[in-house]
Amino acid sequence: MPVFSGTSYLGLDRHPLFIELVTQGLRRYGTHYGGSRRSTLVPSIFAEVEAAIANWTGAPAALLVSSGTAAGQLVVRYLSEQQRQLHASPLVHPALTWPGNIQHTDWATWHAASQEERNILLTDSVNPLRVTWPSGLAQLKGGTATLVVDDSHLIGHYGPQSAGSWRQLTSQWSGPLMVTASLGKALCIPAGIILGDEATIGALQRMIHYGGASPPNPAFLHAWLHAGALLKTQRQRLKSTVAQVQQLLHGRVGIRCLPEFPVIGLAQHDWTEQLAKRDLLISSFRYPGPTDQRYSRIVLSAGHTDAEVAQLLQALQQLID
Repeated sequence: MPVFSGTSYLGLDRHPLFIELVTQGLRRYGTHYGGSRRSTLVPSIFAEVEAAIANWTGAPAALLVSSGTAAGQLVVRYLSEQQRQLHASPLVHPALTWPGNIQHTDWATWHAASQEERNILLTDSVNPLRVTWPSGLAQLKGGTATLVVDDSHLIGHYGPQSAGSWRQLTSQWSGPLMVTASLGKALCIPAGIILGDEATIGALQRMIHYGGASPPNPAFLHAWLHAGALLKTQRQRLKSTVAQVQQLLHGRVGIRCLPEFPVIGLAQHDWTEQLAKRDLLISSFRYPGPTDQRYSRIVLSAGHTDAEVAQLLQALQQLID
């Protein structure tokens, strides 16, 4: 039964070529590197991938950590320790929140805070549950505050070179910039990344919460480093799948689409049951808690076969007729 849920936007989690690359990495590096990045014996693959990601995204420097949440928490903790005021935008992901001096604001207050150098602005590049661009981020046109953006659901498949939002943000924002992201959403790598200037990345590396933590599994980093041709093919496949589904659903009442974004938001929660009757499973759950808002979505992946996409299109056509 086809499943249109989860993430794995590029469909790498079960792709035989990617699995083979991970297997090669396992043979070379073992199942885990449990030491500190401060060790004199740390494998060079970490620094190699950080340099490659910085070059790919256009950022001055990059830092690998164990997950996207770890990336966000390390950054927010570092900024909190500077005794600066942190302003979280509406619906910001929990990865960019921290107990203490974080102020959860509306967009107007968040924008006003952008004009003071001592402030930190926290937000996401896209809301994958509501399938919306954060309106306040799109309207931000420069300032002196530090901007921190969670790019987990765009990096790897969206933007220039499919490298996420860094280049767009630097053309839009004049103040200091940091980007955090999970590499698991599109790239199926159990790791997180922090992008920023070299001085800030260096300061993060000196934190005890970085030095005392294990880094990501090097086998997956090896796979990404050698998967260039496969990534290109999967991105093209994802783009084609998204275009087919969005062409059918664009402009329909109760449907939320963003150009080239592989998540379709549904206001009609009963479609979940209707599609299940047609042997199609989609994402539908309450988040972040069991009593919070329910979100129903169709999540597309390059891993879906032509037959599965055709089955989905046929079922959706029946529902909208």
